[in-house]
Amino acid sequence: MRVIAGNNSGAILKTIHDRKTRPTLGIVREALFNILGDKVVDADLLDLFAGSGSLGIEALSRGAKNVVFIDNNPQCIRIIHKNLNKFDFEVKGSAYVRDAYKIINFFANQNKKFDIILMDPPYRAGKIEKIINNSRLKDILNSKAILVIEHAKRYAPSCSSIKELRYIKSRRYGDTVLAIYEFES
Repeated sequence: MRVIAGNNSGAILKTIHDRKTRPTLGIVREALFNILGDKVVDADLLDLFAGSGSLGIEALSRGAKNVVFIDNNPQCIRIIHKNLNKFDFEVKGSAYVRDAYKIINFFANQNKKFDIILMDPPYRAGKIEKIINNSRLKDILNSKAILVIEHAKRYAPSCSSIKELRYIKSRRYGDTVLAIYEFES
């Protein structure tokens, strides 16, 4: 897997090799960052269900100010640390073994806010609704923050119960769908 664009374009990322981790395909990553465009520059990002960290590393390569990587698999976090070190992103990125749902509550209690949240959960785990219906989610989003959910077309998320989280659009790439939401405080 390679970084698609930015300062580290073409560089090879270390990846995790297990059946539970599904890396985001290059065509989907490229489409995602074309959709986000300049919103990534100087943004604070949260990469939930980060896996090898390819989405967050891509964001850092494209000028993101900071990325927090969260995954509940310690092996994934070790790979992310290796990728951060490889690209000298240790200052701009931090990675933690945590539960995605609980980390939202933790960041809300710390008054930590993000401009973009990238969410690529296991397709069948039912985690999407749990996250987008967490009432504390709005407490970690800056005004005009973007939430991107990658999911299988057959497992589309239901609408969020957070009225300030507005669905913008979806784009389909084979079986993968990117659903884009915007937070209006």
